[in-house]
Amino acid sequence: METRGTHIVCELSGCSPHILTDLDGVRTIMESAAREANAEILKVTFHRFQPQGVSGVVVIAESHLSIHTWPESGYAAVDFYTCGDHTDPRRACEFAAKRLGAQSMLTTEVKRGIASTNGLYTHVVHEHAGRSMAKRSA
Repeated sequence: METRGTHIVCELSGCSPHILTDLDGVRTIMESAAREANAEILKVTFHRFQPQGVSGVVVIAESHLSIHTWPESGYAAVDFYTCGDHTDPRRACEFAAKRLGAQSMLTTEVKRGIASTNGLYTHVVHEHAGRSMAKRSA
């Protein structure tokens, strides 16, 4: 099935409130997540809300990564949308979850831009999975 891109919608719970309210820290994590996905960063814009919370977008040549944080709840809503075969939004998602200190991650993967015979485009929900991010001892 040929698609225009893969969009991962990611719910991160149990994140570090300290990290989620740190504008520079969240921006660095998201830029690093883009690089982890092998994406080319074009533009970055982030905003810190008062008294807490950060929203931001990393525009990449292959589409975008975005985040909205609620430090008071330890929650982050994160989207990773990439086009092309050389990027891997799953790697970006895993990277961000670990760096934000998430205890659990719920993802929905959507294959987007599937052409139909009538000239319209559609999407398919490919995967929906939740898992604990708790560290396992060796």
